[in-house]
Amino acid sequence: MRLQLFGLPIINTLQDLSDHVHLSRELLYRLSKYNDNHYLSFEIDKKNGGRRTIHCPNKEMKAVQSWILHNILQKVELSETATGFRERIGIRENALAHKDNQYILCMDVDNFFPTIKYSMVFNVFKTLGYNVHVSHILTSLCTCKGILPQGGVTSPIISNIICIRLDRRIAGYVGKHNVTYTRYADDLTFSSLSFPRLMRIKKFVERIIHEEGFTLNNDKTRFMGRSKRKKVTGLVISDKGVGIGKTKKRALRAKIYQLLKNKVEENDKPKLVNHINGWLAFLFHIDEAGVRALERYALSLDNASGLVFPRRSNI
Repeated sequence: MRLQLFGLPIINTLQDLSDHVHLSRELLYRLSKYNDNHYLSFEIDKKNGGRRTIHCPNKEMKAVQSWILHNILQKVELSETATGFRERIGIRENALAHKDNQYILCMDVDNFFPTIKYSMVFNVFKTLGYNVHVSHILTSLCTCKGILPQGGVTSPIISNIICIRLDRRIAGYVGKHNVTYTRYADDLTFSSLSFPRLMRIKKFVERIIHEEGFTLNNDKTRFMGRSKRKKVTGLVISDKGVGIGKTKKRALRAKIYQLLKNKVEENDKPKLVNHINGWLAFLFHIDEAGVRALERYALSLDNASGLVFPRRSNI
């Protein structure tokens, strides 16, 4: 049996799911039958214009999705080229994979999460070995308004599972042309020591993406060469590694100066402290040496009161 082979919980009925999740069958029925009613939906601005709809599950739906995530979805082996939404793998590793190549091609999938429909999620659970009835229940618990909701607990890993074939097809093709490929969510990055190689693989990669049910945002397709700064998933690639870039570092340094030299209004200080600490926490996972340099700079100005400079645990 496929479920046993993958080490997945045996669920043949709604009652089986209730026994596993430790929630009443009635509650699970309501959550799956009227799933759209158990989300808070709102819009946020996209970086490059337009609006993005976020669907946040309520407490009960979030609890069920968390169980599905930990007990079912996280047991699926993902493609090695998928770097988004994974433990100990992120934008740093995504960018580092392209460090030693001189030419980079970036592509962006348009409306990534909304493109993933109910039927695609259903196929995930059905392929894992669940019967049609249970697959429909699990799919309803992981979708909203017929799509994969951006904001759902299970949405990131489901998107990676659905893209396994996409990743394997692309990696298999570009690998024959000595091109490196990674995907961070909807950002696809290709790199090579040869610009013509990237030009040769571009059209066939576009074909694979369309065949897998996705559409490219052609406005975000870009090439970077030796004379242009290489930037992948927001990080700048240099001979030394990857980082946030000199411009952002200088801006963060300037904000630390403004804070510690009392160049801001007293009422604005808490917000600025939170902003700086957020950047320091982010930078720590990207460029620890950069955090230490900023810490030395802050201490040279003041006692760095209120600022948190992350450190590695000794445990």
